[in-house]
Amino acid sequence: MNSISPFNIRHPRRNGLRGRAAWPVRVFAVDETSVQLTWRASPEGGLSLAVGPQTAHPQASPKAPLILTPKGDSDRYSSRPLDSHWPAGPGAVTIEGLEPGRSYEVVASAEGVAPFRAGTVTTLRSPGGELTASFATVSDVHIGEQRFGIIGRIHDPYWGTAPYPQRALEAVYDEAKSYGAELLVVKGDLTREASAAEMRDVGRLLSASPLPIITMLGNHDNHRRVNQISLLQAQGVTTTLRAQVVDLAALRIVAVNTMHPAWRYHRGHVPAEAVPEIAEAVAGGPGPAWLALHHPPELRPYPTVYPPGIPYSESMALLDAVAKANPNTFVTAGHRHRNRLYHYRGLTISEVGSTKDYPGVWAGYRVYEGGITQTVRRISRPDVIAWTEATRRAINGQWGLWAQGRLVDRCFSLAWSGTPTGWTK
Repeated sequence: MNSISPFNIRHPRRNGLRGRAAWPVRVFAVDETSVQLTWRASPEGGLSLAVGPQTAHPQASPKAPLILTPKGDSDRYSSRPLDSHWPAGPGAVTIEGLEPGRSYEVVASAEGVAPFRAGTVTTLRSPGGELTASFATVSDVHIGEQRFGIIGRIHDPYWGTAPYPQRALEAVYDEAKSYGAELLVVKGDLTREASAAEMRDVGRLLSASPLPIITMLGNHDNHRRVNQISLLQAQGVTTTLRAQVVDLAALRIVAVNTMHPAWRYHRGHVPAEAVPEIAEAVAGGPGPAWLALHHPPELRPYPTVYPPGIPYSESMALLDAVAKANPNTFVTAGHRHRNRLYHYRGLTISEVGSTKDYPGVWAGYRVYEGGITQTVRRISRPDVIAWTEATRRAINGQWGLWAQGRLVDRCFSLAWSGTPTGWTK
């Protein structure tokens, strides 16, 4: 790979690569100095990947079959390969040592496959000033879930090990720590059904985090017969139905509960009496604020996306109050298991996908004196990415198109003036 020049890079189709395998390597995430590359399947001998002057040689991972329950039969299973073009499984690698705000070519090769250009990528520009803090988030952990899909037909190929929601969360601990995070914010839907056993299980997992955590509840955590907060506190995990505030250097983190306290709803809820408290919280810090919700705000009178978020009237009251109190507020949410980016009255609002289904992600944030960067990365542990790649086939393959979003939805640099900078093309 070190000898690659523009003169010996071939077009992939000239190497005999056809169909989906013609472009097996994708840029999934980017930050100021690194790029995460992912692939759905790979050659048996592994890949060689170069981004500018940096190279990586990830080893091939085992191919995980797609384990399905035939319709109408819960006792039998069928399996088939996820991709017939390559013999080895999916994977991800992060290539570091790059320069901020610079464009690079991504070049791939493998044994028997000549080098080919897999794409280009531009690293994020720093928002300006010194780096002051780093932290990470996860959304929609769903401890207790055992299968995926509208009718739950997709089963874990690693049955017999730790369940896939647990494996995903534990993998995030390692990856977020390597990223340099000093705090982990867990944005709700900790469990599948909010049973007492699930609450105890997620409490044990969260208490084992190597990073300090802020824990929020989601609609899946709402059960009238279960005292979620007491069960979590018994495992050493502190949470509350009120807003939680943590100051990191020049940034105030405000985590707001959007779970309806009375009964289980898919949609969120922010009562009118809580809005002044939230506005005061985002305005009372050392400067900019980062507002975490489980449910995303609805920007139209009628929901256009399922599942519904915070109702329109409550969303407008919340966002208007926040924009007035502190225009330099970044708003982020989970709930919809997708990655998206949009704006309202100068506020930047992001949605970050779930850890446990496609694409299986966590988000890293770096805080600078002049702004903040968001980078959403896939969990790269082999037994996790094999599972999340299988869930891409849900809803006849539509889940893979819906959930991942665009690169600009996942990774961007934001100046505290409210003007996005360094957008990835």
